Amino acid sequence: MQTNGDRDSTHATLNYLNNALLGLWSYGSNALIGWTPSPRGMEVLSIPMVRLYRDGNVHRRVFSGDRIMGQATFNAVAKALEVQPMELYLERPIGTEPDSVSVASVDRIFSQFAVTKTGQRAVFLIDAVGFSLFSPEEQASQLAALEFALNIADETARRQNIPLTLARSTTGDGFYVWNEEKGPEADLRLFCVFTLTLTYLSALRRAMGEVSYVPKIRSCFGIGSHYSYHHSETNQRGGLDYIVGDVTISLARLIDKAKPDQVLVADFGREIDNSDQIMRTPAFLDAAVAMLNDCHEIEIMGSKVKQVSVNLTGPNQAGSGTRIQRLKVTDKHGLSHYCYNANFNVVPIAGAPLQSGLRHEELLAEFSRGKKPERP
Repeated sequence: MQTNGDRDSTHATLNYLNNALLGLWSYGSNALIGWTPSPRGMEVLSIPMVRLYRDGNVHRRVFSGDRIMGQATFNAVAKALEVQPMELYLERPIGTEPDSVSVASVDRIFSQFAVTKTGQRAVFLIDAVGFSLFSPEEQASQLAALEFALNIADETARRQNIPLTLARSTTGDGFYVWNEEKGPEADLRLFCVFTLTLTYLSALRRAMGEVSYVPKIRSCFGIGSHYSYHHSETNQRGGLDYIVGDVTISLARLIDKAKPDQVLVADFGREIDNSDQIMRTPAFLDAAVAMLNDCHEIEIMGSKVKQVSVNLTGPNQAGSGTRIQRLKVTDKHGLSHYCYNANFNVVPIAGAPLQSGLRHEELLAEFSRGKKPERP
């Protein structure tokens, strides 16, 4: 059991480590690649940021996997990058002994200065329509409303045993939102929060009426690869998390073409861990909606939810129901991005259903006044 003196010494060691890594990071000019414990502290690998992305065939652990490395892997990465390790001497050893600092604590600090790549992760983008046209006071209120919806959706999911660790970065007029936890289950949980966020915003707009302080939105959801990095500042001021990569680029292209109130879901294939199975967009949505409908105590503005449904829209076919239509969005660079129009319907026990997204008929009416939707 640690004494107060031990805890103070551990805190001082971690504070020293943070400051040492902050100096090595050097305002973002260097990336910290990995570390391994040593008899007197830890060995560290770092590389100038300009070399990090310029080097072609880098070792897979440069961007992937944990930042703590076994000695053999650490040496292999150092050789591949042609860099010499640096040793940091620490007052307390790293390990599991009572007088040690934990591996998790060290890795958490180290990871703030590293750049990592994730092969697949769900992200959603939510955007206030016409944001730049509003007054600063209205803009502040709209972002506050988006934050409120995200926060209450997060808390609702936690209470329904759908745990996740939400992270977000601002786009100026909205947010990219993702789950810091990885894997198919984590992605499904994020879609649950996405659904709840849209629903809370719909309920808020209904309660407030047509006012400029609650934003009209457009949004999209997708899964793909990205890089993650932490914008470190000082130990007192903390920092911010950022992601950038294929998934954020695709969402930005989709949101640029989305109509007010529209929800677009990218056409993706989510790999299932440790198997050859791939979950396509329709099956993914079905699994996420089933997760939500298994919850029996969700409340939206004081009324319990009876049923949740999410439909990918398309034209009606005589005698065979609706055919899901995949849409093609062509961005300003001439690149194609495929997606679906989605309609969300949350039915409370009391009161009228809460809907998010546009129906296929509304899309047709919109396109009839402009360009026809492209077909793949």
